[in-house]
Amino acid sequence: MATAMDSVWGATHLKRNEVFTNQIKEMFEDQVFAQGMVRQISDFGDGDNWKISSIGELQIDQMSESVSLPERRPDTGQFVFNINEFVGVKVPFTDRFLEDDFLAPAAVSSLPRKMKRAFDEYYETQVLKLHQVQTNNDLNVINTGRHRITATGQLTTGGTVTDKLISVQDLAYARYALQKAKAPLQGLVAIVDPSFEFNTNITATITDISFNPRWEGIIETGIGAGDAVRFIRNIYGWDIFVSDYLDTATAAEAAVLGYEDQATGGVGIGDKFNLLFTMADEDAKPFIGAWRRTPRIDSWRDEDVETEFHQLSARFGLNLYRPESLITIASAPTLDS
Repeated sequence: MATAMDSVWGATHLKRNEVFTNQIKEMFEDQVFAQGMVRQISDFGDGDNWKISSIGELQIDQMSESVSLPERRPDTGQFVFNINEFVGVKVPFTDRFLEDDFLAPAAVSSLPRKMKRAFDEYYETQVLKLHQVQTNNDLNVINTGRHRITATGQLTTGGTVTDKLISVQDLAYARYALQKAKAPLQGLVAIVDPSFEFNTNITATITDISFNPRWEGIIETGIGAGDAVRFIRNIYGWDIFVSDYLDTATAAEAAVLGYEDQATGGVGIGDKFNLLFTMADEDAKPFIGAWRRTPRIDSWRDEDVETEFHQLSARFGLNLYRPESLITIASAPTLDS
């Protein structure tokens, strides 16, 4: 007669305490798209420096009979671009790890994607830090238009004042500042902090908002990330995109006030720098970049330490090419209550 084996009897001898699947849990990833907003230099053949000469404008003078016109010469300048980034990541796998870990093949096969993702995130943050090329603690006035301001929105709910939120007036002013700088007003893009999306979504008084972007191509083709581009809506001609990689202020900028010197307290530590600019064409883009070495993965083995190494490396440069095309609005990442 067979004897039943209860679970308590076999718990310590016949049951595995740990069971592993063949799956590896992956982390969620934010969208990265700023790389597609950079004008890439195609004729940067060699060396570390690339120079572009510029010629200023001329003015018209009144003429008089038998009087010679004054001589006018346009101002000249030179934009210097440098290959200034040399970065990489190196990952070792020991023979013991490859021999003992049953998920080692999965870890090795996922490495190229993980390396490329790490680089993409780094590149994204470097592009979004290019506002730092603007003069710090200064309004960066171009033809009377301020290109570095503090958000002026303010809400009062339940007796609590929430200030330094981006308002639709700030977006309207950014458009005005581009007009004063003679920048084209096609392909207007605003990259904002997620707090702006939240505060906008719960603001019932905003009526001039469309979910249909005027710049249709960006939705059809994406900005370097296909369908991962996170477009939320169009406001006053600005196609609004959300990014969690915006630069965070590490120092106060007391001189950077609102567009009409509103008493918003200037830029404070922890504020986010939202970027608004035109992408009417390649020459109008504010950001410029060049590759000396596109992301490359090399692999080799060191027998002395019984380890195989995989390394991604890249060399490139980034800079703010057209300051007249960029508006920076600092805002507090505060959620309206």
